[in-house]
Amino acid sequence: MSLLAITLAAAAAMAPVHTVEHEQNGKAYTVSYVAHVESSARQIGVAPAGRRGMKRCEVSGLVTIERRITDSASGKAISAMLPGTREVSHTRAGRCVARDTMHADLVAKTSADINEQLALTAQEDRPHVAATISAARSLAAR
Repeated sequence: MSLLAITLAAAAAMAPVHTVEHEQNGKAYTVSYVAHVESSARQIGVAPAGRRGMKRCEVSGLVTIERRITDSASGKAISAMLPGTREVSHTRAGRCVARDTMHADLVAKTSADINEQLALTAQEDRPHVAATISAARSLAAR
């Protein structure tokens, strides 16, 4: 397994998820909202040679939300990326090294904000979930 695959699997494993149950036409569905965080870092400050300096690393990320509607009976799922992004950021002392650690720190430090956004999105998305299920059922009936 390549290093990239391991990194992506680890990032997916730590992605915040909010799950709700939805019932429509007598069938149960599980709706999961998964946050995807794409992070970047930039170093701010200088440290002249031979002297102490003030360096810090500003880590920022764009959060996008994926909706997965899963039929509890069959296990089949429909997924879609929801429109809109949200920016989260975190500043830490020192140089920008160990990007995987910085990404994990960003997700950990902002997880409360991300989870709140997922819950709010789930609440606002209820009518769209019902419409998506109805549209999928009508297409499947054809």
